[in-house]
Amino acid sequence: MVKLRFLVGVARRIAETTNVIHYPQVVESLGSLAGQAGLIEGMVYGMEAKGTFVGKYYVPDRHLMYASQVQAQQMYPEVIQAIRQMTGGGVIMMPSGAVDFASPETSGYIEKTQQSPIMDSKNRVKLFKLAWDAIGSEFGSRHTQYEMFYSGAQFAVRNHSYRTYDWEKATGMVDRFMASYDLPG
Repeated sequence: MVKLRFLVGVARRIAETTNVIHYPQVVESLGSLAGQAGLIEGMVYGMEAKGTFVGKYYVPDRHLMYASQVQAQQMYPEVIQAIRQMTGGGVIMMPSGAVDFASPETSGYIEKTQQSPIMDSKNRVKLFKLAWDAIGSEFGSRHTQYEMFYSGAQFAVRNHSYRTYDWEKATGMVDRFMASYDLPG
């Protein structure tokens, strides 16, 4: 939940920095990211609210926990891909390091090529380096893999979701609806 909130914040700052924040397709993408983060946040609050005591320990609702894991495993790579689309080549066309700002030979080029309508070149580079660390670096790639599998293989997590779902409640609705009418004659 917290990591998604951070990534959505990165996406928003990238859109502001590149001055595309008002493009309809960017607003749509940010809205989708916000919805995904909200879904996981709501599931966390739901699993806490529906939890129960097991002895002296308070345990979150198991089905909502597994359901959120199913969603997060699918969602995390989609969020990363959306941010990659938003950053474009901006995360690649960067100074190699902080030393480039101190060099008289390169600092002028950095100042001209890395500025944005809302921030200076130093802060733009910091933002895009942060985005790269989250979405493309070895660290970021490892986190994507982690988010996809930390709770187990996808089939195992989905089996937990299947096992803990209230199937009686769902199929009972179908049965009650079907019993409420009959064919003529």
